[in-house]
Amino acid sequence: MLADRFHSLDAVRAFALLSGIALHAAMSFMPGMREGNWPISDDSTSLALSGGFFVIHIFRMCLFYAIAGFFAHLLLHRIGTSSFMKNRLRRIALPLLAGLVLIAPTLLVPFIWGRSQLGISGLPTLQPPIPDPQMPPWAHFWFLYLLLQLYALILVVRWTILGADRGGRLRAALDRGFAWLIANRLASVAFAAPTALILYFTPWWQMWTGIPTPIMGLVPNGPAVIGFGSAFVFGWLLHRQTNLLDTLQRHWLAHLAVAAIASAIALWLVGVHPKFYVFPLPPVERAGYTIAYNLACWCWMLGLMGAAVRYLSRPSATWRYLADASFFMYIVHLTIVNTLQAWVMRWPLHWSVKYVFVLAVAFALLLLMYHYLVRSTFVGQFLNGRRYPRNASVTSAPSTSPG
Repeated sequence: MLADRFHSLDAVRAFALLSGIALHAAMSFMPGMREGNWPISDDSTSLALSGGFFVIHIFRMCLFYAIAGFFAHLLLHRIGTSSFMKNRLRRIALPLLAGLVLIAPTLLVPFIWGRSQLGISGLPTLQPPIPDPQMPPWAHFWFLYLLLQLYALILVVRWTILGADRGGRLRAALDRGFAWLIANRLASVAFAAPTALILYFTPWWQMWTGIPTPIMGLVPNGPAVIGFGSAFVFGWLLHRQTNLLDTLQRHWLAHLAVAAIASAIALWLVGVHPKFYVFPLPPVERAGYTIAYNLACWCWMLGLMGAAVRYLSRPSATWRYLADASFFMYIVHLTIVNTLQAWVMRWPLHWSVKYVFVLAVAFALLLLMYHYLVRSTFVGQFLNGRRYPRNASVTSAPSTSPG
């Protein structure tokens, strides 16, 4: 089943990034955004989109980091430590810098446009979900900055373990324990526990929004490091034993069933109406929500990975193309999505019509930009490590995963 290319995980990576575009496209239509001073908030709102946002937000970024950890271990053992570090600086650090310089400033344009339609002048003052906002602001590029830090941490830990475990006994025991957790369907519990614990004792945690994203500051917040870092480590360990993908395949339906139940419990405890602020829950309810939310996160991740191995392991030109395009699309999407949202926010139409319009136009523009301006140009070389001939087949080329 497993060849040099993991087609199923390519599809999962594409899904994780592209679902983020759908997620951001929904934000202007969620109730409470205008009251929370979000500059682009539509006249027509939807609790259904809020519920969808909540569920997708539970697992999306953890899923991305799990895939990133998997492909990071693959790349390290394919090209060596020194080349790995150079590769990650070129493929992750440089796009991060380019995004901050070329794309991040453009985000102000739709924000100012949206505020002007609400009768608010001046630049937006957005409050991130952290207690002490710091510079620099990473916008949606925070995921690349954190990924670079996780690369550095995993290399230090790996170097330490290799030095202390020259006989390999510790690594063998770690592999056996990891395989046992997956075989007995306990990996979701074991990996969810550290994040649940730190979130429960985080007084500034905005529970509705899940793991706090480190969108500002040089030092990411603790819950983000633990939550996203544990997903990265999971992927790293999974590539050490790729046969465990078959086990995830067998358990995919059970994992997704638990994920759906846990997500429903979490949503019931905090409500479908967005709450982008700290709000109190009694200790028992807070503990129940924290457990349900993090268990749902990991069961969604394992279930989706297992389902992908079950149904998407064959080469697919469509999924391969989307996997290659998704990195560029996610990096540049936010200005396009926010501009479209600001354009339609006063249209006298139902939210469903406007949401579909925003999403369809955004995806069409992003795919056209990728195909004609990126895929076969120096930008494609910069982001994906290679240029594709305009009409080349995509089913046999080497992986270009940013993870």
